Amino acid sequence: MKRGLFWLAAIGLAVSSLATGKEPGPAATAAGMPAGLADRVEANSAAVSKRDVAALDEIWTDDYTFINPHGALLTKKQRLENLKSGATAVEATARQVEVVHVYGDTAVTAGRITLKGKYSDKEASGEYRMLSVWVTQQGRWRLAANQLTPIARH
Repeated sequence: MKRGLFWLAAIGLAVSSLATGKEPGPAATAAGMPAGLADRVEANSAAVSKRDVAALDEIWTDDYTFINPHGALLTKKQRLENLKSGATAVEATARQVEVVHVYGDTAVTAGRITLKGKYSDKEASGEYRMLSVWVTQQGRWRLAANQLTPIARH
C-alpha cells in the first residue's frame, strides 16, 4: 500500500510539474521535504530560540522578510536587531510541518507552531499557523520569508 502511495505521489508531482511548466524539485525525504531542508528548518528554530544572530544571518537570505504575529512587516536587519536587543525572545514548544510544496529550488512549508515569548517587545505566546518560503542558494536551503498567524480560539 505504501509503495502504491509513493508512486501515486511521484506521478502527481510529475504531472503537476508538466502542467505548471516547472521542473520537479530535488528528491524528497520520507517527510516530504527535499534533502537537507528538515535540518535547516531545525537549525533556524534553534537559532531563533538561542538568539544566535550569526547563524540566522547565514540561514536567512539577504532580502529575508518576516511578518510577525502582530502583523508587522520586518526586514532581515530589523529582525536581527530585535533578537540582539532582546525585543524578540521566543522558543518553540511544539512544531509540526503539515504541508510541503517544492518548485525547483524553492520550497513552501506550512504548519503549526506553539511559541512561548515575545516579538518586537509584545507578548506572543500561543498557537500559530506558520508559512515559510525556502530557496536554495549556493547549494544550501535559506529562508526567504515567513509569516506567523495566530490560530483563533472559538
